[in-house]
Amino acid sequence: MMLTKSAIREEVSTWRRELPELSWSTQSQAICSRLLNLDQIRNASSIHAFWPIHLNKEVDIRPLIRFLFANNVNVFLPIVSGNQLKHGRYLGDQHLKPSRFGVFEPIPDGDFDAKLLDCILVPALAVDLFGNRIGYGKGYYDSFLQPLNVLKIAPIFENQIVEGIQAEPHDVSVDILVTELDIHHVI
Repeated sequence: MMLTKSAIREEVSTWRRELPELSWSTQSQAICSRLLNLDQIRNASSIHAFWPIHLNKEVDIRPLIRFLFANNVNVFLPIVSGNQLKHGRYLGDQHLKPSRFGVFEPIPDGDFDAKLLDCILVPALAVDLFGNRIGYGKGYYDSFLQPLNVLKIAPIFENQIVEGIQAEPHDVSVDILVTELDIHHVI
């Protein structure tokens, strides 16, 4: 029997919340290392990422963001504004402030042009091997990604890979899954 999106959300959210802190940290470091081994990341000049929600134990890509920034890569982060995402350039941790959701965000950047991005690191609760992803259910990323023809990479834990996500017409899939164990190119 195939699980519904809400059942998958609940199951994976529970697993992530119960992940021991040391495992979360160690596995996140492995994912960051794998991301840096991708030519698409290593050779990028402009990347869109996300600041992980520690409470939800999203993959901690903060070390990767800091490394890219220190190496002159333009890193943009999302800003939730109403029902859509705006974007701001990462200028260091000291320039981030918590949003109403407790997510750290930069200030909006008027120079943001999504068509100039080399790739987008997309947060996900679950992804299947066809690149179908389940987020938190608000559709922010689907709306953002829909018009773009940019490489989309989901940094996730191996346990977040599930089978048979039922994609809906508005869902946007990712191209690569990067876990602590492997790099999965979408089938």
